[in-house]
Amino acid sequence: MRDKVTKEARLRIMRLALRRDTLQTVEGVEQRTSVNDARIALCVAVGRDVDDIDPTSGHDLSREAYESVRQSWRWNIQMHGWSDWFERNLAEVLAFWRERRPEFVDGDDWLAGIIKEDPS
Repeated sequence: MRDKVTKEARLRIMRLALRRDTLQTVEGVEQRTSVNDARIALCVAVGRDVDDIDPTSGHDLSREAYESVRQSWRWNIQMHGWSDWFERNLAEVLAFWRERRPEFVDGDDWLAGIIKEDPS
């Protein structure tokens, strides 16, 4: 039953995400709210603690989610090499997590061991 609910929640998010709109219209705001609600439902369906769900966006803010995002960034940087794009976007991702879960980010160097330091 849980797998079915999880699958349905994921499909709902995908269907809602296909309907692109902006936050400049009532329909756009309602659509965004629906996506966020679907995200919350998915987090609940997979067993996330309510305290680990961002009530506004529905994003999973658990330690497991943090580690998954961190590992994904490290893998992509290792595979594609460091670039200005990674630098800009990683700063945004770290700011997102620092604002919501500073205890995870403090003292955690996402680039340790994958970016060679300049010896000069």
